[in-house]
Amino acid sequence: MNVKSKAKAAPVAPEGLPAPEAGLSDLSFEQAMAELEGTVKRLEGGDLPLAESLAAFHRGSALMRHAQAILNQVQTEIELIEADQETRVDRASLISQIKD
Repeated sequence: MNVKSKAKAAPVAPEGLPAPEAGLSDLSFEQAMAELEGTVKRLEGGDLPLAESLAAFHRGSALMRHAQAILNQVQTEIELIEADQETRVDRASLISQIKD
């Protein structure tokens, strides 16, 4: 097996630990960031056994992807709102020019 296919494999949690992606869809951006902060603190503490450290790292990565997906969605919504506002301003400007 080559390194690339290994990197794309779904992470498997050590026995007794939840899967890294478990429950992510239920988390808000703020909840994901709070959990990520806690995960980073646990990892930085250096007291976790290797298997738990790896599981925490996988969970942290999943939390980052989830939070980034939320941010991307919000950015898209903002861009749509701004585009709509620009369209409305352009229409209003055109209408005022026609009336003048």
